[in-house]
Amino acid sequence: MQKPKKKLHILFVGTAFAIFIIFINTAFGSIGGEKKNGEESGEVAALEATLMKMEGIGKVVIYFHYEHAEVASPLADYFSVSGGSTSKKNPLQGLLVVAEGADNPRTKNELKRILSAVLQLPEHRIVIVEMENKGDT
Repeated sequence: MQKPKKKLHILFVGTAFAIFIIFINTAFGSIGGEKKNGEESGEVAALEATLMKMEGIGKVVIYFHYEHAEVASPLADYFSVSGGSTSKKNPLQGLLVVAEGADNPRTKNELKRILSAVLQLPEHRIVIVEMENKGDT
């Protein structure tokens, strides 16, 4: 009669352990998501710093515009009617660059060409404007 109690005890401990693991994964899962935003801001800062090193460019500020679509089900492509490729679209929809020295058309075109190649974004989705110089008034 000792064996059924022992099996019940092992089952109870295993269930409690599984619940504990699930709790830990959900509690610390959001921390990993926050790290991605930090990585992205680091990449933006690195891109801005690199562009500032170009000839004719001063200070640079970049704003990324992403697609704000609802997250689709993972099976949405499986049940779709089209038989095309299932490659994901680039969620980056546009880019605004405010830069010192962007009043020069040659510099502006060079910035557009470089950003289009680096970010795999068509040039017509990149807007570059001159930064206002507040010290020259």
